[in-house]
Amino acid sequence: YSCTHSLTHSLARSLARSLTHASALVHARVLTHSLTHSLTHSLTHARTHACMHAAV
Repeated sequence: YSCTHSLTHSLARSLARSLTHASALVHARVLTHSLTHSLTHSLTHARTHACMHAAV
């Protein structure tokens, strides 16, 4: 019982660790993506704004 229990425990712990790692990876990717997206958006916005001002 004890052996099986410790095996299950270590398995669950490693699974939790890998899940945390995966979620951290996904979070980093999503964060980077949203950051890049917002940066590109603001740059495009600024460029459009500058073009409008230049036109006026």
